Amino acid sequence: MNRTKYRARRKVSLKALLFLPLAFGAHAETSPPHALILGGGEDSGFSRAACAGCHGSEGEGNAAGGIPGLRGLPSTYLEEQLHAFASGERKNPIMNSIAQALTADGITHAANYYAQLPPRSRPLGAGDESGRELAVHGRWSENVPSCDDCHGPEGKGVGENFPALNGQPALYLENQLRAFQNGSRPPGPLRLMENISRKLSAQDIRAVSLYYSGSSAVTPGGQP
Repeated sequence: MNRTKYRARRKVSLKALLFLPLAFGAHAETSPPHALILGGGEDSGFSRAACAGCHGSEGEGNAAGGIPGLRGLPSTYLEEQLHAFASGERKNPIMNSIAQALTADGITHAANYYAQLPPRSRPLGAGDESGRELAVHGRWSENVPSCDDCHGPEGKGVGENFPALNGQPALYLENQLRAFQNGSRPPGPLRLMENISRKLSAQDIRAVSLYYSGSSAVTPGGQP
């Protein structure tokens, strides 16, 4: 087969796969189906106050510390991440110990509590144009799809497996892309994030993280 035709067909196939979340997944801005949840069951280990110490009183995150916002993220996604922290599959000394102290009921309550809160988004575009180009159009010459292909327009999230990137701290997003690169975080559905992140340069990571954060650069040193 002609190499040009092969590459074109490969690009079309990958695009079709990546657009599945947009076709079948609910947008992250839709209201979650859970009734209002204020805390975990007895001895669940879930404490809103304890989570607020790092993630903010309303789950808004901490940009300077590189700590993510949790509000409005899909409950299934949050549960998976807490289980990954508890098992050590996703590595972070602070979150590993916190997740290990939660019962299964506590993990469910924590995930449902933050999922029920309305998400926040920011106008995007901070940083240089290369970040927007990668986020919106990708780099198909290297089989790097756009971030929006899976995470939705303006990175506002799609369904249960593709969380919002919009408004997350730049430092947090940088650290996560590096974690996907080095294997300290599970690779995600179809190992997409592992494969994509390993094709990104440090400059790519910085630029796209600043774009989605909607803010200027922050001082390195936050938690991965």
